[in-house]
Amino acid sequence: MNKYKICPECHEKNEPFMIECAFCEADLTGVKITDEETEKMTQANAAAPAEPSAKLIRLCDCGAKNAPNARKCSACGEDISDVTPSPDIEETEAASFILSSLDGQYAYTLTSDVVTIGRESVMGEYLNSKSYVSRSHAKLSLEDGELWIENLSGTNYTYVNNKRITEKTKLTDGDEVGLGGMSINGNRQEQAAYFLVRIGSCT
Repeated sequence: MNKYKICPECHEKNEPFMIECAFCEADLTGVKITDEETEKMTQANAAAPAEPSAKLIRLCDCGAKNAPNARKCSACGEDISDVTPSPDIEETEAASFILSSLDGQYAYTLTSDVVTIGRESVMGEYLNSKSYVSRSHAKLSLEDGELWIENLSGTNYTYVNNKRITEKTKLTDGDEVGLGGMSINGNRQEQAAYFLVRIGSCT
């Protein structure tokens, strides 16, 4: 039974000793040698539903993303055959949205698309000692990968970067959120709660 390597790019059969496709020059060094019987079994297994896996890329020094078996960069033409394929982080990792207290002693990572925060809501373990914070003070929501906040308190309100918000407001990395208070002449109210928005990590 004849053995061969199937090119992952053009799907042509190559001699088992080939390290580069004779038809499209794709890298064959990591391609397993197969035969007709093994190929049929592989195709049958491929037809079964499989869990999604991380997309692999070869990242060139110029920043361009290339197919994992590309030998030359599609953008600048550099030889990237010695670059090890790696997961495409931008596609496989979703950003983390974190509210971190100004003193760094408490951090909350958003785990749901819509969350109500307050003394008797999410983050209550930290906020229950802050009398200026309402029981249900503000609503956080994730929409199309962006974090938004909406005031729910009718007494001490919600502030973003020291400005009282009156409608749903988009939060960005580094924004300061004040629940129940703002900074006056550089001083913050002790019974209010203040957080920094961190996207990705607390640092």
